Amino acid sequence: MVVLGSTMNIWYINPYAGGPGVGRYWRSFYLANAWQAQGHDVEIITPGYHHLMDDDSGKAGGQVLEGVSYNFVPAPKYKGNGLGRFLSMLCFGFFLFFFLLRLGLKKRPDLVLYSSAHPFGYPAAYLCAKLFRSKILFEVRDIWPLSLVEIAGFNKFHPVVLVLSLIERFAYYSADAVISLLPGAKQHMVSRGMKPGKFRYVPNGFSLNDINASVESQGSSLLDDLMGFKSQGDFLFFYAGALGEPNAMHLFLDALHFFEIPEGVSVKFIIVGKGEQSAELNARCRKLGYDFVLFYPQVDKAEIQQALRVVDVGFFVMHDLPIYRFGVSLNKLYDYMAAGIPVIASYNAFNDPIKEAGCGMSVVPGQPEQLAHTFQEMLLLDGTVLREMGAKGRLFLEANFEYTSLARRILEN
Repeated sequence: MVVLGSTMNIWYINPYAGGPGVGRYWRSFYLANAWQAQGHDVEIITPGYHHLMDDDSGKAGGQVLEGVSYNFVPAPKYKGNGLGRFLSMLCFGFFLFFFLLRLGLKKRPDLVLYSSAHPFGYPAAYLCAKLFRSKILFEVRDIWPLSLVEIAGFNKFHPVVLVLSLIERFAYYSADAVISLLPGAKQHMVSRGMKPGKFRYVPNGFSLNDINASVESQGSSLLDDLMGFKSQGDFLFFYAGALGEPNAMHLFLDALHFFEIPEGVSVKFIIVGKGEQSAELNARCRKLGYDFVLFYPQVDKAEIQQALRVVDVGFFVMHDLPIYRFGVSLNKLYDYMAAGIPVIASYNAFNDPIKEAGCGMSVVPGQPEQLAHTFQEMLLLDGTVLREMGAKGRLFLEANFEYTSLARRILEN
């Protein structure tokens, strides 16, 4: 059992932390905001550069962003998923110890939370937690090294996989509690040395304050285009997220081969994001004559939330991979649900939030014809039905995934 005081100094270490002006994944920021509102002091620690940052120039030193303190650990820049990214991970893990040591000498932490977007920094976080007599929590976003084996195709005897396996087992054994974003991961963690009582399921979520703060729309090319499309009667399907191999957007394009636009209906698929497959996907659409599929560059989170108030349906697709047997916790899904729009998804996972909420339609991956039929079915639904479907998602989200309650859950005994 983890026993925590009423007011604490919390370190949240996340190798891919986002936030206002930092990057697109804001879990760290939302949790820090919630903990501060509950009376705690919070420091977010993240590399000065990672590939999910909004600005490729990187960050340095410390900054207070909308009331949340960010500390940037030196880390080399890289491109793609090759050796450069791996070396940057190692450098972050190495420099993290000395960075935390200096930070702790100014004010010791009561709680250290290491989020394993990758686990190379956990040993440094653990050592500093022990030096400063702090509790340490291990947050699991992706199950490493299993993700490398099952998604990236690494041999299970690869030296990197073996080293990561040792870190994984050590983290499950040594952490005071293990926070999992994946609901079905407990058995795997226990098999790697975690005591069952350490497990806590705390998924991704959404911030009600953030949603309310972004009601005022600001002009932009994306928003102007969306408003124009709606004024001419277009039905808008919307995707916002990364455009890389893990995001499986080529499977979406496969489905469009079977997609037939009903007579008298005008439809557009809006794709917003960036990634190594952006140009390839765009070129494929142009080659196939899919002029109803439009690509836009990545925009900030506030603009996405404004865009979601205009569109009709959100969607995403995923590969059918064994790793999803542990579940999924997808930011884009929660963004769609928070906006109160229906969702179409192609995935096969331990959990199915869309079915639980009744807020859309989901199909099994690898069935492009069925996915195309689902788009057509949603397209023909009455507006009242669509609104009711979207409202169910919003209610389900408010009841289960608001960051204020998730932040409390992490600190519960």
